[in-house]
Amino acid sequence: MALLILLFLLPSPSHSHPTCDVSKVTSLLEVNCENQGLTALPADLPADTGILHMGKNKLGAFSTASLAHFTHLTQLDLDECELTSLQTDEKLSKLDNLKLSHNNLQSLPSLGRALPALTILDISFNQLESLSPGVLEGLSQLQELYLQNNNLRSLSPGLFMFTTKLNKLNLANNKMCELPTGLLDGLEDLDTLYLQGNRLHTIPKGFFGTLLLPFVFLHGNTWYCDCDILYFRNWLQQNSNNVYLQKEGENVTALTPNVASVRCVNLGSTPVYSYPGKGCPVSEDRDIDSDDYDNFSDVPATRAEVKFSTNTKAHTTHRGLLLEFPTSPDSQMPSWPPNHKPTNKQDTSTHI
Repeated sequence: MALLILLFLLPSPSHSHPTCDVSKVTSLLEVNCENQGLTALPADLPADTGILHMGKNKLGAFSTASLAHFTHLTQLDLDECELTSLQTDEKLSKLDNLKLSHNNLQSLPSLGRALPALTILDISFNQLESLSPGVLEGLSQLQELYLQNNNLRSLSPGLFMFTTKLNKLNLANNKMCELPTGLLDGLEDLDTLYLQGNRLHTIPKGFFGTLLLPFVFLHGNTWYCDCDILYFRNWLQQNSNNVYLQKEGENVTALTPNVASVRCVNLGSTPVYSYPGKGCPVSEDRDIDSDDYDNFSDVPATRAEVKFSTNTKAHTTHRGLLLEFPTSPDSQMPSWPPNHKPTNKQDTSTHI
């Protein structure tokens, strides 16, 4: 009798797993299945699910085929799901926000054919060592790409040729020693670029082209100041108001420009912008002779007035102007990174 009573009190198999929370966000049905120990998608998800949170489960592998019949799905969160494999077998035509951060992905399949509507893609904090040249082909709507905290060592020159609408690109805290010329070609809408925390020695001549970049992060690299650094040095001088030092917990629009955070590893942490270049040949892209910089040091200078603005076209400085360098530069190279993760477009405070 006691055994019968115990069996009666045990939960039935149909209720052995906690149910997902379901709510309505505007016109979209939002389903939250986070942190429930799931190894696969629940079988009873609502067919009209528009936003699906599956983070902090133990999926291991994931295929878009498992969601092919969810025709309203626009956002998918697979953060911290112990993913080692991602397959794009079926098309998710409305998915515009995909989060794959804090997993164990070592490679990516081609994404564009299955996910043509993506505007936000977060693959940060994975184990990616390389990206195939065509992995982003078809992602013509992509606006934000987060690749920070992987093991990327190099990038193919045409990697971003298919993503011409990119405005935020995060490549911080990888293992890149160099960047290919032409990597940013065609990215006319780019306004925020994270390159800090890599192993970069220099920037190739012409790398930034004519881009107007209001927010650039370059600290924590191994910049080597010799004659090959002159293009980059000149760019820093002409864009000193657009170079920042990342601070944990701060929104990018609240930061103060800090061009002195970009330092020469071979010259006692001298700021790159003040490298004199004495004895280097004068090239056609230089606006000011190297002798004019012989006496530069890490001290304030006089600035032509440029007002701060978050407008991507108004915030940049102008070629040929001698701009003020920060009066209180940080004296130490930062230890990067904070763990910041992007959210969707409705909450821009933690995107950058």
